[in-house]
Amino acid sequence: MKKTKFILALILLNAIFISCSSDDDSNPDPDPPSGKLVKSEIISNDLKVEYTYNADNLLATFNGTRPNLTFTSDFIYDSEKRLTKWSFEETGTSPYSGVSTFTYNADGRLSSYSNDVNDIAITYDGNTVNASGIFGGNTPSELQMELNGAGQVTKFIESYQYTIFGYDANGNMVSAKSFDNNANPLAEFTITYDSKINPFYGQFESVYIERFLEFFEDFDGIYVSGFEGYSFPYFKNNITSINEVGGDSLNYIYTYDDGGYPTVVNEDDMGDTTTYIISYY
Repeated sequence: MKKTKFILALILLNAIFISCSSDDDSNPDPDPPSGKLVKSEIISNDLKVEYTYNADNLLATFNGTRPNLTFTSDFIYDSEKRLTKWSFEETGTSPYSGVSTFTYNADGRLSSYSNDVNDIAITYDGNTVNASGIFGGNTPSELQMELNGAGQVTKFIESYQYTIFGYDANGNMVSAKSFDNNANPLAEFTITYDSKINPFYGQFESVYIERFLEFFEDFDGIYVSGFEGYSFPYFKNNITSINEVGGDSLNYIYTYDDGGYPTVVNEDDMGDTTTYIISYY
């Protein structure tokens, strides 16, 4: 059931935060992450990623190795700790490089982002967000999102379908139900979590809307778990299962250190198993 998350930065550059509530408390300035910082995720010597951070504990570099290629990403932030530039370079048989830029409005909310294949403008009307422009190099389109008081997307409206998202008391996404424009059910997913610390939580707060669009546009499933944990770092706890109602399931078993941080992750995707190690600074 799982789409391959190729490379955190490459996903951003080849496909396509942020509360829109009128309540000022729902749109705070990004806070630097606290607690342990992830140093690496390692499946094998030729399949691994390593991270470094700036003085504010925000992700500064992302360096990875996969068979026959290496890649690196660099992240630049403004004085308000908002991501403004994401540079990517891949070396190997098909070298590639690119840059994504992000801009913000007077309220500090993401107002646009662009790269080789995306050129998106974002506007706000209360708790409604409109994103319009070129997504993934395709023809111009417009998408709409409705947010809760915490700034999380609860309804995602596309031209041919819409999806409703539910959250638990910790702000973890626990359900997603999609419908066609006649309200006929298309798919339903449930997500479960442990009660431990998600070590990736708290990064990329300012670009939550962009990250949501990246992973949920053309919605057909939940692809925000597993290796390369900074791809979608918006859940406080660790995902233990993703289940398609009437379909496949994806499961995780963790080993934790004395502080409750995961150190070993065992992933089972319908019998296809992967184990990786998480280390910390």
